[in-house]
Amino acid sequence: MAKHSNGPLTSVDLLRIQQQGHGTTSDPGYKRPFEQISSAVTRDESSIAAPSFHKASVLLCSGRRPLPQQPKRLTASTISRTNDLKIDPGHETTSSAHVQWKPSSSMNPLLELSHSRYGLPDSLVKNFASLGIKYIYPWQSSCLLGRGLLTGEKNLVYTAPTGGGKSLVADVLMLKRVLENPHTKAMLVLPYVALVQEKANWLRRAVEGVDKNVDVSSQMPESKRRKGRTSRSANMLVNTAIEQCNIDDLGIVILDELHMIDDDHRGYLMELLATKILSLERNVQIVGMSATLPNTQLLAEWLDAKYYESKFKPIAVDEYLVCKNSIYPTSPLSASYRAASQTYGSELSQLTAPCRKIQASTHRELHSPVMNAVVALAVETASEGYGALIFCGSRQACQKTALLVSQAMPDVGKDILEQRQDIVHDLRSTLVGLDEALEVTVPRGVAFHRKS
Repeated sequence: MAKHSNGPLTSVDLLRIQQQGHGTTSDPGYKRPFEQISSAVTRDESSIAAPSFHKASVLLCSGRRPLPQQPKRLTASTISRTNDLKIDPGHETTSSAHVQWKPSSSMNPLLELSHSRYGLPDSLVKNFASLGIKYIYPWQSSCLLGRGLLTGEKNLVYTAPTGGGKSLVADVLMLKRVLENPHTKAMLVLPYVALVQEKANWLRRAVEGVDKNVDVSSQMPESKRRKGRTSRSANMLVNTAIEQCNIDDLGIVILDELHMIDDDHRGYLMELLATKILSLERNVQIVGMSATLPNTQLLAEWLDAKYYESKFKPIAVDEYLVCKNSIYPTSPLSASYRAASQTYGSELSQLTAPCRKIQASTHRELHSPVMNAVVALAVETASEGYGALIFCGSRQACQKTALLVSQAMPDVGKDILEQRQDIVHDLRSTLVGLDEALEVTVPRGVAFHRKS
């Protein structure tokens, strides 16, 4: 019950006063005249207070949407070395300490793509050299020279770590097959549209000037002899070729990221495509590759293919374990130590000494030792000129982590900042628009991807 100058008011009295003051409610069956409606609207508009602008306020009249307000800045915790453990000079925290392993013809003549065993034209070899590929790794040579692979007689399933040169093996097999037969078409199946465009651009540079009849397309025109597609589009393309009775023109199919055959949403498309090609009983070579394929031999049996597994990494990868603001090297650790570290059943400091310490953060957002370590390590890596890749357990955690890291990123020069602003503007211009969180993180040099 409210109070009035004449006494308390009930809710009925308040409603009657509100109706009289605004004139927005009429009795049932009674239509208000236009003058009453007009006067009510005038009173409502006059009661709206004009916006007040403080001294620091800025009124933008431009048609471009302004950048969002920058969030509060965080300071990443410092990471210091400890004197308890001597660090081997060959084991540093960044990739700058490692020298990339580079092959040469002095090791083995077969490491040159110009070798006659590969049967590649000189113009293609020169294009590869211009792209930085003068020699291949020993595992690539061993894989390519497997019986029946360069001739297209046998299918192939192989695995190699990321950065180990998987794509080059498939590229050589695909280009050789297309160049040897002017009527042969090749299909490269990739999981994402963005990868299709990127790979198509690279292949165009690889075949430039090699053969005027060879072209690269991410679309479906009849005149193209090499097509980059996703699994869904590749299935449609094969169905069309079967209906038009020109499936015999297809000579080789490359299935990249073969492990996605186990994906709940799109895996069946890749499986359907491979089954369809196998059932045609045509001379179509199937090449499947992946960096994370646990059952290579099983898939090779299904595809009636040779299989090859490589553990080669051109750049050494050091593993470290972070626990309670301490960083431990995993190389000297035993299996019992790793089990204890996973369950925290034992104090890690009793098993081995940490090599580095992460200072505890004073920010409330970084109170968690895990988040504090993630932000500190990411900022340290970026400050040294390298990129950092962070994996999160959920979409929400991915966005939250990106926002926190962006708040702690160091400032950059005007030129770099303008380039990032151009990226923000380009993303706004896309059909799907720009995510609000990305609009905050990209100017700070941080981006994130959430699987839909």
